[in-house]
Amino acid sequence: SMGMHFQEISKNNTGRNSCGFWHMFRRMLPNEKDEVPAETIGSDNITSNEVGKKSKSKSSQRDLPTERKLPKGKTTKSELIEAAAAKESMSKEGMPGPSDCVACNAPKISIDRPPCIDNYDSSNVNRPSMRELIGLKKTNENEAAMKGRTESCSTTLTLKSIDRTTGTFGWITGVLLRCILGILGATLFLRMSWLGGQAGLLLGMCVILLSFVVAILTAISMSAIATNGEVKGGGCYYLISRSLGPEFGGSIGLIFYVANTVNASMNCVGLAEAAVFVLKGYGWKLIDGDINDVRIYAFAVCLLLQCIIFIGTQFESKTQILLLVSLTLAIATNIVGTFLPPSTYQAERGITGYSWATTYANLLPDFRNGQTFITVFGVYFPAMTGIMAGASMSGDLKDPSTSIPRGTILAIVITTCVYAIAMVLTTITVVRDATGVSLPQFSDVTGRFIPPKCATTFTCPYGIANDYQIMLLQGAFTPLVIMGIFASTLSSASGCLIGAPRVFQALCGDGIYPYLEFFGKGHGSHNEPYRAYVVTFIIASVMIFIGDLNVISIIITNFFLAAFAITNFACFDATQANSPGFRPGFRFYNKWLSLFGSVLCISMMFMLSWVTALITFGIFVLLFIYIRTNKSDINWGSSTQANSYRNALMGLLKLSQIEEHVKNYRPQLLVLTGNPSARQDLVDFAYGISKGQNLMICGHVVPYPPSVAATACIKKLNVDFTQWLNEHRIKAFYCAVANRSLRSGVQSLLQTVGLGKMQPNILLMGFKMAWLNKCVSDMDELKDYIGVIRDAFESNMSLCIFRNKNDGFDQSINLQSPDDYLFLQLPDLMLSDSKSSLSDDFSRGEQHKAKRPTTPTNTSKLFSRASKAPENFFPMTQLPLQFSANSRNPSTSSGPFMKDPSLKRQKRTTTKFTTKIKDGVIDVWWLYDDGGLTLLVPYLLSCQASYLQGSKLRFFTISHNPMNINEEHEKMERLLKKFRMDFSQVTVLCDEVEQELYQETEDEYNEMLKVITSREDIVSKQLLVSSEMKTRKLLRSRELLLEYSSLSSLVVVTLPVAHKELVASPLYLLWLELLSRDLPPTLLVRGNQTSVLTFYS
Repeated sequence: SMGMHFQEISKNNTGRNSCGFWHMFRRMLPNEKDEVPAETIGSDNITSNEVGKKSKSKSSQRDLPTERKLPKGKTTKSELIEAAAAKESMSKEGMPGPSDCVACNAPKISIDRPPCIDNYDSSNVNRPSMRELIGLKKTNENEAAMKGRTESCSTTLTLKSIDRTTGTFGWITGVLLRCILGILGATLFLRMSWLGGQAGLLLGMCVILLSFVVAILTAISMSAIATNGEVKGGGCYYLISRSLGPEFGGSIGLIFYVANTVNASMNCVGLAEAAVFVLKGYGWKLIDGDINDVRIYAFAVCLLLQCIIFIGTQFESKTQILLLVSLTLAIATNIVGTFLPPSTYQAERGITGYSWATTYANLLPDFRNGQTFITVFGVYFPAMTGIMAGASMSGDLKDPSTSIPRGTILAIVITTCVYAIAMVLTTITVVRDATGVSLPQFSDVTGRFIPPKCATTFTCPYGIANDYQIMLLQGAFTPLVIMGIFASTLSSASGCLIGAPRVFQALCGDGIYPYLEFFGKGHGSHNEPYRAYVVTFIIASVMIFIGDLNVISIIITNFFLAAFAITNFACFDATQANSPGFRPGFRFYNKWLSLFGSVLCISMMFMLSWVTALITFGIFVLLFIYIRTNKSDINWGSSTQANSYRNALMGLLKLSQIEEHVKNYRPQLLVLTGNPSARQDLVDFAYGISKGQNLMICGHVVPYPPSVAATACIKKLNVDFTQWLNEHRIKAFYCAVANRSLRSGVQSLLQTVGLGKMQPNILLMGFKMAWLNKCVSDMDELKDYIGVIRDAFESNMSLCIFRNKNDGFDQSINLQSPDDYLFLQLPDLMLSDSKSSLSDDFSRGEQHKAKRPTTPTNTSKLFSRASKAPENFFPMTQLPLQFSANSRNPSTSSGPFMKDPSLKRQKRTTTKFTTKIKDGVIDVWWLYDDGGLTLLVPYLLSCQASYLQGSKLRFFTISHNPMNINEEHEKMERLLKKFRMDFSQVTVLCDEVEQELYQETEDEYNEMLKVITSREDIVSKQLLVSSEMKTRKLLRSRELLLEYSSLSSLVVVTLPVAHKELVASPLYLLWLELLSRDLPPTLLVRGNQTSVLTFYS
């Protein structure tokens, strides 16, 4: 049998692990391509006898083909056979089964896999989903969720092209040497003596120490960020962008790239200066032996370096070793030269050898030609910018997370010591001023240095304050010093010309700047940025023609300080966010030190040149705004996002401790929109109230019983509709619950929606258009709707019911096919039966329009007075209804609306509550005192960011006593002024009880009453009798509404409240019908009898 055969093989392979047994066993199995559901694995459907039979019948087939892809959730019979046989034989021998093998390519009986590093790579996630583990069908939800947690598709180019396996450099060759060569540039041999001459020994050391502090703090912050996960190519840009987000990274990345490019120009100019000086000593010159020669030599050096770099970084890396050796020899020969007795030629140029008199003379500062401590710092600091040379090569490092901190910090310490030694040696061995003709003079009495006469006019040609080439004169062997100058400048320039294009390549490859993606493409196995090389060379060449090293250094110092400031802030921000994802391997950092480093860099920027600092910040802000406005869908899990969560959490916790006050009242809406995309008008109208400044939640009761499937569907709906709200620029939340009963679902929403003090206090729902038909066809559904109203009252919630004239809100019939917009339809398993109480979901179903005959105008009992000038009063028949052309809603021209001849009609409907109305009028019928919500809501609708912005507010109220109309009018005006409500008109109407109703009104009422009383179990006669007086008042109110507000832009009416038995009956819906039928869009508002307005400051 197969089991016996396997035992024989196992005996012959003792000492091997279970993987070896499993592979040998698999090679013996036949090749069956018949597919069997994967759920049968491990079941009793396939017995060991069946395994033996099937294996014998196919014994001629011994070798399986290479691994092939199978449909998801399927496996072949042969794999089932081998799995069952292996399990049976191994259980007899007491050996572990195949599922116990960690690194095995064999088919797995259990798909629950052991930990694997590949599963944590965003580009290769093979971990089974939870649904697969419990035996359910795989869905795309896991993939969508994973996509939200990983880097977006826009980074695919960078991540794939700069893979971690392509790194070739260790921490010494890739970081330490590059940083040393990048830091030891032209400043070392050409400006350190000048720095000592200007600032003196003490302040010169302060300049070096200050630069060291800035550099080491930045390196520590950079190390913390670099060790918080794998680092790809891009150096400083990559670190900042992945920490603070694309806005910060893209802005400072471009500035950092330009600064590095200009730094290359500075070093080329420094080399050219030395070359011109040496050649001038031999009487050689190209043009003028001055700045023009410097420009030509610098350009030639830049071109030569670029050609070397084009050959490849490997060749350049070898040249770096030679440059380092030359630089070391130059430094050594310069140190040796200080111990040698100066020659007459050297002494005439200020070299005295080690002397206390020289040291004392150079101890304190002597700034000249407008130089200050800050300007001297500005000349020296660009030397320390080479600390980013190693980070810029992060894509070429074997282990960036370890190499960057180790190599960078050590390089800063070494190079700072070298710079300090160079400055100290020159200040204690060379005087400030020398004539070049006579020897330096010292007093016979005090022994102090006596400055020559030219020192008083600052015209001496030699000395450390005047001659940039002192270190060249002081060296023991001048050719070695010249070689060192060439090595230092060439190494720094080449480092910048290599690192800068890689930063630019990563920046362009991420797609942050859409029009620069062309330069993000790399070439070859090492992803060489040839296109970025060309751009870098052009920019460097342009800056070379400035020709003055001091001027160039001042330009780039601000750029580098800005980059360092953002790097320090990135570390502080990531630490301050307290995100569990920020776990740097480098432990020697502190968020307050990082913040201090950031503030120090910014302070130095403004002290150096406030004009340049403002220009730098202006460029940064413009780039930041551009990226924020035009960025693609990029998600790098930045600390900015972590801070958003933390700030929101802290804000909610703090808010929960604040006692509510009427002055801080905010309307927080729970809008029963159902499917928001199908009821966009209701969503847009509600957003006109919230405006993104108040809480708005779109509630949706999914017609399905609560279950696991319903939960999965709701999660999908949450993702889709949240995206839909964002695309339509609606600042609101979406919340769904699964329940077959509308009322039970809304009860769940009322109980659970919100967090802390951020809980809805107003329930906004659409008016049920087909309620009268439901009295006959589906009373259960109608009871659910009425029950929602009652529950809102009993929950002490304010209630708003909005009626869109006689049209309703449901636009789903005008949408394209559900296949194109699947999120508009629930999945098949979520669909309820036709008797569901949510079959119309508030506004689906039959829509009807009823025209009412025009009611004659009767103003005999109207008392009206304009609150302002008389010309502000105008008859209702002259209200203009004009719409502007602009609209916030983007879905009218694209999205879920059909492109057919009815588009114009549909566009007008769907943008009704987003298109601003010119000269709009809002009529407010404040019939009952509900706490002021009836006044507050229309006021908010008349403010900015609403389709009724700038509309005039007209207030109406009804008096039942004709004798007190004047008094009530004055009280109403006085109250509105105390509430600081801008109104154009206040009208008090008289409602006499004995006044007869119009026949049309009575006919309408009787017609609807006949329907709701067709069954005694709907509305009892006793209820009709007890509410007769209230009904009559509402009928009269209806006549007044039609008479004075039939042409308004919006009508806001206080919602009447009755006894709970009446509210629970269709008679209450009849009341609402009377107050809203045949009117413009009407909002019925009822506060919870708590004041929302106050006239106290």
